[in-house]
Amino acid sequence: MRVLPMADHVDTNDPLPLAGLTVVDCSRMLPGAVLGRMLLDLGARLIKVEDPRTGDMMRSTPPLVGGTGVGFCVFFRGAESVALNLRDPEGAAALRALAARADLLIESFRPGTLTRWGLALPDLRAANQRLITCSLPGFVHSDPARAGAIGHDMNFVGLAGLSSLLHSQQIPGVQFADITAGTLACTALLAALLRRATTGRGGHVTQPLMSGPMQFMTWPWAERASNNPPFVTDLLGGTRPCYRAYTCQDGKKLMVGCLEPKFWFGLTAAMQCPELAAAGLDAGEPGQRAIARLEAKFASHPRQHWLDVLAPTGLPVTPIHDLADALHEPQLVGSGLLEQTPMPDGSTISGVGPTLPSVSRTPDRPVPALGAHTRDVLAEFGVAGNTPPT
Repeated sequence: MRVLPMADHVDTNDPLPLAGLTVVDCSRMLPGAVLGRMLLDLGARLIKVEDPRTGDMMRSTPPLVGGTGVGFCVFFRGAESVALNLRDPEGAAALRALAARADLLIESFRPGTLTRWGLALPDLRAANQRLITCSLPGFVHSDPARAGAIGHDMNFVGLAGLSSLLHSQQIPGVQFADITAGTLACTALLAALLRRATTGRGGHVTQPLMSGPMQFMTWPWAERASNNPPFVTDLLGGTRPCYRAYTCQDGKKLMVGCLEPKFWFGLTAAMQCPELAAAGLDAGEPGQRAIARLEAKFASHPRQHWLDVLAPTGLPVTPIHDLADALHEPQLVGSGLLEQTPMPDGSTISGVGPTLPSVSRTPDRPVPALGAHTRDVLAEFGVAGNTPPT
């Protein structure tokens, strides 16, 4: 696989794709944060509605810098924070005023919660026919057994069968369901905005978190449905010599992704093991012997030695980084995928840059304090008194 240079960053003189659009984000935790960050990076104005007592739970999720969760700082830099008690009639009235002039409204409450508070989404859309609303429930509403239930990432990953493909405790250290569902929701909202541009009408998007892990299961489920022994899922699990991790003399690891015959032949030649040329995809005894041979070969020298040997070949063999090493990876440094994120105490940390670097850019404004924009935003949207009860 050839590594192509990344396209130039978006021209800062050009308007961002969602410039001029207003998003009211009533969601909580990671799925809405992923969605909100993508919309922010694309140029939308994001008004983050938070519980005045606690704020979004991500604010208090360790590690903290300057008293605020690092994750919240990374996802919500450039947002505006409005503190509203939506259970209170005046707080609900304030949200209705925001929704009446917004383009998008995001929520992740249990089904029926907003209706009990007098904030039913159909009513909000009736008052603003251009409004697009987005719900991020855990489960699919049509499932009566779980329609009102809650769940976390591990629950959705387990239900989809994805955890059965993982190693160790079958619990990933990252949030597959939350992050993927948030990204899918962004895609759905962009499509809804495109439709609105044609029809002039808003609409509603529901993106259950259960949809997140399903994107990873298309191929495994197809294999299972064929009633044949799995090949790709078995291969991707590291059972074949050509696609697995190997440990070098210094304990550091390499990813060997030489699936294609030409790459595998190139690897065996560079490693001076031409006798293994026919065993790259073998799952039987020849494959096991090839694995043992390569394990011994890689273990004979430190990782850097093998990186130097293999560098001229251009083969898909790369180091397995820990997080500290990844911060210095040339593919990230200077690419726009990694940038400095301002913290509340004035410091900066390395954080993820815009997800779509060729068409978006991260706001350079810091994360807002809880409720920092309440008075100004409510005055702008014509809420009487400007300070609904908290």
